[in-house]
Amino acid sequence: MKEKTPGEIAVDDQLRAAGAEGAQWLAAAGWGPPVTVPVQKAARWQQEVRARMLAAQADESCTWCVHLLDGGPQPVVVHAEHPTHLICRACSVAARPHRPCLDCGKPAASASPLDGREDVFMGAVSIYTRLRCRACHRNEPRNGTFGSGS
Repeated sequence: MKEKTPGEIAVDDQLRAAGAEGAQWLAAAGWGPPVTVPVQKAARWQQEVRARMLAAQADESCTWCVHLLDGGPQPVVVHAEHPTHLICRACSVAARPHRPCLDCGKPAASASPLDGREDVFMGAVSIYTRLRCRACHRNEPRNGTFGSGS
């Protein structure tokens, strides 16, 4: 087994710190404890969003919220409707009322995670999220991707 360099150890520590901070943020924001799902078993929307985000990083077309460039390790939020733009937690919360429903494209009009219309998957350093409007949520209730879903 290869010995890790001090730089690799530091990156691992930062990833763990960002993951722990993300889990605390999710719980404090009312989402409940994050559900950890292997990528292969994640919902199709999350797999597609992750693939688009990774492709944008590989071809260097990915953009970032300016807040991710300062302040040390922190979780990255990836909105399903725009996975090539990575944002910080604060910008994700601020965008919440204006985000579209991923199913029909109409305004999701969700003001809080307590309404249960946001699907969230948390990776080691990334939080993947999509919103649904009230009508689409009624037609297809959540699958337990966060909180106490059925």
